[in-house]
Amino acid sequence: MRETIRISKFLLIILLISSVVMNGCKKDEDGGDPPDLPPQSALLMDFSAFQENKAALKSVETKWNFLQASIIVAVWDVIALVAVVVPATAYAEAFKHDPVYKGNNSWEWAYSIMANQIEISARLVSRRISNEQFTLKFYVSTSGPIQYGQGSVTLDDFLWFEGTVRYDGTEADWTLYEPVNAKEYLAISWEKDFEEDTWMINYEIINPGDPENGSYIEQGHTTRTDYNAYFVIDYADKTTEIEWETTGYSGRIKAEHSFGDTNWHCWDENQMDIECGK
Repeated sequence: MRETIRISKFLLIILLISSVVMNGCKKDEDGGDPPDLPPQSALLMDFSAFQENKAALKSVETKWNFLQASIIVAVWDVIALVAVVVPATAYAEAFKHDPVYKGNNSWEWAYSIMANQIEISARLVSRRISNEQFTLKFYVSTSGPIQYGQGSVTLDDFLWFEGTVRYDGTEADWTLYEPVNAKEYLAISWEKDFEEDTWMINYEIINPGDPENGSYIEQGHTTRTDYNAYFVIDYADKTTEIEWETTGYSGRIKAEHSFGDTNWHCWDENQMDIECGK
């Protein structure tokens, strides 16, 4: 009788172990739900407030403050256009496709798009690294040369950017590589507070061979009632602060290298120079 009880207990243990193993294998086979991808805005900075209004600049004398802000922002607008717009646009296509589970807590989005008669094939690969974070790596191949900077380049499963993302969608940190020589070029940090509806994105040049290595631009949206958006720019050892209101687009700039002082210089909703405080 005792021997029968021992055997029964042994068989029960074996069944429990087998059940755990089988359930574990089944879970790894389907992977559960894929992670939610961060938005394109976690990569691509928005310069539109200083693009759309440039056409309205007809008098340098009366719109000098806004003009200075636009010129300084334009430097980073060009950097983003060259380095970030194409990979960020290709990345955004992933939202239209379903990922495939690859095992080992990894998912892959694979798809192709056409741009200027060139096929761009992309692989976006995620991997869970903890209960809070997962990694994303974005690989690109092209059927021919694509424009990059002043030249062109053909890509073959090139790792264009990679990063670490929080599952709750509040943070993402990226490293963006330069396609011509595959060197690190930009570090991108993004944060989002959903309760306050605030966010921040920062670009920093991290290429030691670049004379502007270490330069950065930070853009954010705050809860302030007057100037609720801002840029902080450090470029060529010159610091600029810009703040503006996202509805009427009135704003102000502080840039000692442009104005010769550390005061704020303001403009109204028509980009006309005004005294600050009015």
